[in-house]
Amino acid sequence: MIKKESSTFEIGCENVKVRLLNAAEILFCEKGYDGTSVRDLTARANCNVAAVNYYFGGKDKLYIEMFRRQMQYIVENQIERMNQLAASSNLTLEQLIREIVYYPLRSAYEKQQRGQVMRLMVREVLNSSLAGEKLTEDFRVQIMDKVVPLLMRLSPKMNKKQAQLIFSSIESLHLHPFLFMEHYLNMIEGLTFDDLIDHIVGFGAAAIRGMVNTIQQR
Repeated sequence: MIKKESSTFEIGCENVKVRLLNAAEILFCEKGYDGTSVRDLTARANCNVAAVNYYFGGKDKLYIEMFRRQMQYIVENQIERMNQLAASSNLTLEQLIREIVYYPLRSAYEKQQRGQVMRLMVREVLNSSLAGEKLTEDFRVQIMDKVVPLLMRLSPKMNKKQAQLIFSSIESLHLHPFLFMEHYLNMIEGLTFDDLIDHIVGFGAAAIRGMVNTIQQR
């Protein structure tokens, strides 16, 4: 089948949508939702004021789509890394935990735009500002479906429910430092990013092994 060539109009539309999403990431993170106007967004994206409604159906929908785009990117990359781990014949618990926590925390530590967007999203979810939006649930399930079999492979006596709970616990281990990275680095003298990662990995692995030992003794 011959692939249809994109028209100049279609390419232009895509460029406007991308520019608006890029502008949204910067402005919403800097000024918040209420502090960012449609005119601010379109001025930064260099497009018509009507473009936000035309492409997204309003500022609120653009806000949601901004989060969705970054979640999709992160989940696709996380799944790719989980697939690589699944192909390893000598996978360790430490490797698995490190792969889960390293990249989100690195994005926060380096103040990457992606990390800033995700921190904003987590805060919005915690504040119930995105109530009714299944922004995190669907994506988290996709990652969990990749991680749980690896946990069960590493600990064969673990059942699916236990593995799902452990996955949630690993998430919680890096959620707080993800949101408050600066506080960690300021409060703990001499703490480096690598120290923090090593601690989370070591602490998480020890806790999981302790739980696995308990399961095996039952």
